[in-house]
Amino acid sequence: MPILTWSYWFDLQARELMPSVKLALLVLFALLFASGIFAAVMAGRKSARMSWAEGGKRFSSMALWLGAFGLLLVFFTHELAYFFGARFWYLVWLLLFLIQSIRLAKFLLVDLQEKKASHDAKARIDKWLPQPKK
Repeated sequence: MPILTWSYWFDLQARELMPSVKLALLVLFALLFASGIFAAVMAGRKSARMSWAEGGKRFSSMALWLGAFGLLLVFFTHELAYFFGARFWYLVWLLLFLIQSIRLAKFLLVDLQEKKASHDAKARIDKWLPQPKK
C-alpha cells in the first residue's frame, strides 16, 4: 500500500507495524520520555540559572507528554486497537511535536532574550537608586 495515499493514513482499522519500525518508534518515544525526566530533574536543581530552569521546565513538560502519548500509540498499534491504533494518530503526534517545538524555540530565542534584556536594564537602573536599609 503506497504511503502517500489517503487510505494508508486514514484507515481506522489498525495495521501491524514492521518489527524494526515498531522497535524504532518504541526507542524514540522512550528516549523522549527519559529526556523529559532528565530535563525536569536538571531544571529543578537550585544551582540552575533561571533562564535554563524555565526552558528546561518547558522542554520536560513537552517531552514527557509527547513521549507518553507516543508510547501509548505504539501500544495501541501493537494491540491492533480499532480507531486508537490507526496511523493518523502518528500524524497528530507529529503535528503536536512541531507546534510544541516551535513554541519552545520561540521562547528560547525571543522571549527569553527579551526577559534577559529587561532584567539587565532594570539592574542597570537599580544600582543608582537608593537601597532600603536593613
